[in-house]
Amino acid sequence: MTDVFELAKKYHSELGIKEPSFATLAAELFGELGLSVMNHLREEGYTLKGTRFLDYEKSLVLEIVKENKNYEILLRKL
Repeated sequence: MTDVFELAKKYHSELGIKEPSFATLAAELFGELGLSVMNHLREEGYTLKGTRFLDYEKSLVLEIVKENKNYEILLRKL
């Protein structure tokens, strides 16, 4: 299992979450799930446009693009 701070660094570098506290929060909430989802989407030809938190607690939005279509993937911890 990867250390939460190592995961936070990956959320920062791979998903572009700039604020260290939010990158750490994402790592704590979602572990490797967010990174795995985005890796799969990249393999399918999608590009990450941006990330944001909806409620600063449980929901991370991945904004992705493929060709000329925009999508949002919502990761929410229940």
